[in-house]
Amino acid sequence: MNDSFLVSIIIPVYNRESFLQETIESVINQTYKKWELILVDDGSSDTSLSIAKTAAQDDNRIVSISRPNTKLGGGNSARNYGFQKSNGDLINWFDSDDLMHPEFIERKVKEFINHKNLELVFTKTIRTDFSEIKVPDERLKYSSTFLEDYVVRKISWYLPDVMFKRSFLEDKQLFDEDLLAGQDRDFYIRLFAREFPKFKILDFYATYYRIHQDSISEKIYREANIKMQVSHYNSLINQVEVLKEYNLLSKNLKRHYLQELKNRLPAVIKSKASLPKYLKEVKNLSDLNKTTAEAWLKLFVAYFSFQIFGKGERFLK
Repeated sequence: MNDSFLVSIIIPVYNRESFLQETIESVINQTYKKWELILVDDGSSDTSLSIAKTAAQDDNRIVSISRPNTKLGGGNSARNYGFQKSNGDLINWFDSDDLMHPEFIERKVKEFINHKNLELVFTKTIRTDFSEIKVPDERLKYSSTFLEDYVVRKISWYLPDVMFKRSFLEDKQLFDEDLLAGQDRDFYIRLFAREFPKFKILDFYATYYRIHQDSISEKIYREANIKMQVSHYNSLINQVEVLKEYNLLSKNLKRHYLQELKNRLPAVIKSKASLPKYLKEVKNLSDLNKTTAEAWLKLFVAYFSFQIFGKGERFLK
């Protein structure tokens, strides 16, 4: 293949000494050779930074940098900083504990070469728990209502699945550095609401998503961390505002976000977030009909149940 594009692979790194070397090797073993790997350490306390620095010494295509102390901590900040330091014509964020198929880069680049108007290329992901069990993720597919179906989770994908043409990203806000969770959906909804891309989906499983106890997403669901749940709540508010700004908040999406916000009531109460603000957001998504009236009644019953008994999730379904 004519290596006509430089591809930037950007990986935020935080305490991944058990996985990072294998991830780096999966990039080095790519059949497409014109790439740069930017490893952005986010304040690791283990040997991750040392692993990254050694890799950079051994291969001049690898860059090891650390997030400046002047920037907020977190994966979002590291991803944004990596983009600022990148030089590629094509951009692909990746995770420090996952693995690439050897043709991860080549198959995507080939589409950009053959179709000059493309701005994004999607591939697919296989989930694995380090055993022989591998589960292909089948949620990504074409749709005439692609963005809306993504919002309501009829379709979905992982962050490493997407390779971007740099020009599509350059004038846009990227990852919200204030969010601890829900950042990927916030990123894509904000991006696609403003300018819907020309894209192609390849039926090719290019990423091996490794499931383990130290996975950040697994920790969120296992530990039910209130800060993470509130971050999801804030992400939902952001999404509603963006969709409203671009006149994309349909009745179907209003119903979707109303239910999503109802589900976040326990986190709002436990975190002592502003209840008036929460109720205002719920009101803005509500239409005057019997279904909404029933939803509000359940919401108030749930609220008082949480205040008195400390639980009430069953009223929010």
